[in-house]
Amino acid sequence: MPAPPEDRFGTVRNWMTRAPATVGEECPLATALDRMRAGEIRHLLVHDGERLSGIVSNRDVRRLAMTAAGAPLLATPIGRIMTENPVTVAPEEAVTVAARLLLELKIGALPVRDGEDIVGIFTTSDALEALLAMLEPARA
Repeated sequence: MPAPPEDRFGTVRNWMTRAPATVGEECPLATALDRMRAGEIRHLLVHDGERLSGIVSNRDVRRLAMTAAGAPLLATPIGRIMTENPVTVAPEEAVTVAARLLLELKIGALPVRDGEDIVGIFTTSDALEALLAMLEPARA
């Protein structure tokens, strides 16, 4: 009996980025932007102590950084612009289910939560890689 379609292509754990970049809520906008540039990443998970409290995309940071030309804005704590309580996904979720969530919610990333621990991040790039891998064997 063939595997259900949602199981054929693996789980989020197979495609997620492990050890995602994180910052605290008090991290200045300028520091977050520098970290994203240096790491060539598009999302930062935001923590309040041990608790995931939000997520920030490079688009959020750049938009705010470009709207005002002044140091006071760049000193703004990232916690003021983050998306609070982001939607998360379990590492054992089917990659197709996670990809559908990204598409339907029009978001670029899902923190991956195993219980209370954040174990990774699943992005649109990860979803695209997984979906392309599904198609490539058919081309051979």
